[in-house]
This record gives sequence, C-alpha cells and structure tokens, in this order.
Amino acid sequence: MLLVALASLLVGGCAGGGWETATEVPKAPRRPDGVVLDPPAALPAPSDRAEARGVVALREPLADKDVEEVVQAYIRAFEREDDQALIQLVAEEAASLGRPGSSRQQLIETWRTKMKSFEYQRIAGLEVARISQMERHTYETLGAPDSPERPVEMRPGDLYVRVPIATPRVGSEQLFGDVLVLLLRREDGRLKIAGQADETTN
Repeated sequence: MLLVALASLLVGGCAGGGWETATEVPKAPRRPDGVVLDPPAALPAPSDRAEARGVVALREPLADKDVEEVVQAYIRAFEREDDQALIQLVAEEAASLGRPGSSRQQLIETWRTKMKSFEYQRIAGLEVARISQMERHTYETLGAPDSPERPVEMRPGDLYVRVPIATPRVGSEQLFGDVLVLLLRREDGRLKIAGQADETTN
C-alpha cells in the first residue's frame, strides 16, 4: 500500500506541473553577491620629519638638482630680463623676505623695477651663482645658534636657500646682492619661490 501511495504522489506531481524548469538563460545581467569593503585608513598629512611611532607619511626629500634648477632659472630670467619667466617661478603666497605685509605682486614689481633700472644682459656668459657653495636649511634647522634666523614667512616643509653670488655687480651697477636668499616651497607638484631677499656683506 505504501508503494502505491508514493507512486500516486509522484504521478500527480508530474501531471500537475508543480516543478518548473528553466528553458532559457535569464537575460538580466547576473549580479554578484555583495562584498563588504572596509574603507581605507586615512593617512596623516605628509611632513618632513616625524617621531618613530604610529603611522606617519613623510615627504620625499628635495633633490639638490631640483633646488639648483630653480636658482639657475631665477638667474637666467634676470639675464634675459624675462619677467614672465620669473612669474612662473613664484608661489601663490610669495613675499619679499623681511618685509612684513608684502605681497606676491609687490615682489614681482620689485624684480621688474630692477630689470628696467639695470642692464642684466651684461651678465650673459658670466658665472653668477656659486651653486657648489649653496646652503640649504629646513624649518627645523633654522634658529639654532650656528644657523640663520628663521624668516616669519617660512612654513614647515619649506626650504631656505642661501647662494653666494660670484658677480653681484658689473661696473658700477649693483645687479644682485652678495648672497641670494630664496625661500622655496612645494606647490602644484613643483618647487617654487615663496620668498626672496638679497644680502650684502659690505
């Protein structure tokens, strides 16, 4: 009797069409199962130095050639009396060092006045900047007993550069100071001039 009941159940199920079979591949795109992703950990702001603890992000040190290129581009722009080339070198918040309240535009106008007042073409072919004697100072190293005073315009991550000038004057014209001082800052992926001053030793 049990076998007869099971047979009747199977026959009834098939006749009633209770089981559905797929005759076509579904046209809708298959959606994969959801995966839970952890958000990436937030990294700290990059700095030049950090204590050896926790997670830190350090900036890549500035290469000597990058600094030298800015110095040479500055001198070359004066040699050609090309104020537009100088403007390309200037950071957005640049200022004349040691002149509180000065602006980027005032610094540029100072350079333009020099170009109009002196014949910088006369330095063409001459050694002007003594690159091999250039001094580099970071925000942290300035202010020490044997280091120059840190300018108020300087920020952490900036570089303070002092370059002796081999040809500060031609004839009676004082074209540069005896030492060119540049405050360099990373901006838009480039090294730019954030401040400038001339030092005269005499």
